[in-house]
Amino acid sequence: MKKVFSLIAAAGLVVLVARQADPQELTPKAKQIVDYLLTDWSKQMHTTSIPLAMENLGFEPDDALRLELAEHFREHTEIANNLTFWGANNYILSHEEKRIAKQIINTFDLEEELPSMKALVQELAIPEERLRDRMRFLSDAGLLQEAAESPIGYELVRQYGRWGGPLRHNYHTVAIGDAKPFDVF
Repeated sequence: MKKVFSLIAAAGLVVLVARQADPQELTPKAKQIVDYLLTDWSKQMHTTSIPLAMENLGFEPDDALRLELAEHFREHTEIANNLTFWGANNYILSHEEKRIAKQIINTFDLEEELPSMKALVQELAIPEERLRDRMRFLSDAGLLQEAAESPIGYELVRQYGRWGGPLRHNYHTVAIGDAKPFDVF
């Protein structure tokens, strides 16, 4: 009887651990953001990003929360036409991060090499410390990977051209009257 109880207890623990590790389970804040975005995306032309949704809901910037949502959207593109058509990665980055990504990609595409940190700082007018922090996030999000030999400490992932979907990090934010702002492509 003791062995049977131990097996049942072990099986229960495995189920409990599996439920806690299930990527479909979202934190309450993440669920609130998903609900907000699904409602927003149901409106014609709305393509609001995760960071803007967080701002509209009064949440502080939170990279870990954005990555949680990114993973959820990547795994469940069927929940919204926006995700199916434009790709989940289009909704992860802030406008600042999109500018950084575009500058790195455009330089690489045009010059066949990555820009220097000094060039990025000058072109983007972003302090180096902030730039390094946001590139770390771009790496966590999956667009960059660490590379010690790179002039910026990172290189683009192999499929970088498809990472941002068909519009590759384009954005425009619209504000109409007193309504919350929303993004469009």
